Amino acid sequence: MLSPGEIEDPQITSEQLLSLKSDLKIINMLEELSNKHCPAQFKGIEEGGKVSKCNETAMRLREEGAKMLRQKKFLKALLSFTESIANAEDGSEMLGLAYGGRSQVLFERGYYRECLEDIERALHNNYPQEMAGKLLERQSQAEHNVQSQNKPKYYEDIPKITKPNPKIACASDAVEIASDSNQGRHIVATRSIEAGEVIAVERPYVVAVGPGPSQKYLHCHECLELCYNLFPCPKCRTALYCSSECQQKASKYHYNECDLCQFDFVEQLSLKAILRGLKESVTNGDAPVDSTVYRSDRYEEIQQLTTNKEKRSVRDFFEAANDACIYTYFLKKYSDFFDATGVSEERLKELLFHHYLNTSCNRISVEKTKKSSLNTEFHVVGDGLYAFAGLLNHDCYANVTVSFYGSTLVLQAARYIGKGESCTLTYRNYNFAEFPKVVRTHQLWQNFHFNCKCEACTNNWPIFDCLISGPIEKYQKFVEQVQKELEDPDLNQKELLSTVAKRAKESLKGEPSKVEVNVRRIFCDLLKMPGNKILEFFLCFIMLPIFF
Repeated sequence: MLSPGEIEDPQITSEQLLSLKSDLKIINMLEELSNKHCPAQFKGIEEGGKVSKCNETAMRLREEGAKMLRQKKFLKALLSFTESIANAEDGSEMLGLAYGGRSQVLFERGYYRECLEDIERALHNNYPQEMAGKLLERQSQAEHNVQSQNKPKYYEDIPKITKPNPKIACASDAVEIASDSNQGRHIVATRSIEAGEVIAVERPYVVAVGPGPSQKYLHCHECLELCYNLFPCPKCRTALYCSSECQQKASKYHYNECDLCQFDFVEQLSLKAILRGLKESVTNGDAPVDSTVYRSDRYEEIQQLTTNKEKRSVRDFFEAANDACIYTYFLKKYSDFFDATGVSEERLKELLFHHYLNTSCNRISVEKTKKSSLNTEFHVVGDGLYAFAGLLNHDCYANVTVSFYGSTLVLQAARYIGKGESCTLTYRNYNFAEFPKVVRTHQLWQNFHFNCKCEACTNNWPIFDCLISGPIEKYQKFVEQVQKELEDPDLNQKELLSTVAKRAKESLKGEPSKVEVNVRRIFCDLLKMPGNKILEFFLCFIMLPIFF
């Protein structure tokens, strides 16, 4: 489908499209306009044909992995071998060879459990008998050394909610869902909440791993866990899993997503949400839904997340309609989707259009972090849809911070929150200290389609460099204390958090000082420390002698 800039017809306005009063009418109008100018809009995708698994491609990637291994570039070798595994034809000798190559990388870095799993996979996938000697020798050595493996944790134990909310399955009893004409649905504190208190622990409805090699070849496409020995979907070269349990969970949506992946479509939260939701509706049938409890694992809650449709541009509508038409076309022509679900083409288009709009507003980036002294490095792993966290409104100096344990999202108070106060997040880190108001206003409208009315925007707070300094000497002593404790190998995170939380409580209302902003940042970064970590692919074993 064409974009609005490529169409020569008179300008279409959002108001004209919204006046149609129906998503399907909007889609049909835009589809008709596109077909008028580009009647073969799907031809380019189809001409490329299915991007099937290919042993020739897998062999090239395996050779690249072997080259990187010889050069001791272990992470690059691991990524190349995993990509080779994803491309190798199911059950082929090439798949066995790719697993065998990756097992050597894992062995040399001391990941013996993962190495043994890959050796088993290699042997089950026609690994050449004449080459099996070295593989079996590696297996014997790995079995001997496996007890010495000292694999670092990707994250610590997931925090627990001490007082669950009877009306919100993932939240504490400190909050409730409120609604008004100004803020829409939002989250409000029902009692005072102390800094650091856990507000919610939420699993995503669906996730989509990022497109980069260090994202899609190092993290499970179902749970986003860090995994150095992923295994692939037997049909497509896109989906990779850390366990058979995750592969089974993914079957809720991947059964038809797989058909699209074979045309090199990227993973989409919107499509996954629809496929999982429709599968659940078929499974559950006419079973009654308990609407008194807000659940993160239910499609109805995802479907009700905001779209901000009335504020969208014509380009947004074109892109949403484009997705709806393309996915419907390919699912109809190359899968059994419509026979299996009984859903009509019109209904699928409506759902795809709706979820394109609501996932663009509500997707949350899943991150991992690395703390070095007082600085924190952030890497995005992928995106997730979270029905409860999606209800928190934006604030450019938010009172809630988010951390991740795998794909599990944990919300904690970034400061003291009073009873009746709205709980807020800073969307995509568009905070007042780093971004001037004009930049925040543009980006928030561009990405989320609202005008921010938080205190920082209303009072036009200056960026960090222009804030008053605050008690610098007192802050420097505080920083020295925090740095000293962070460098201590016997660091007690709870005690350190308690110390920083006390300092964060000293924050005054109104425009903060540089010191107050920094204390809040340090506190929030410390809350993230037990969550997903940026780990180096380093040696993780204590060498044991080999006895024969």
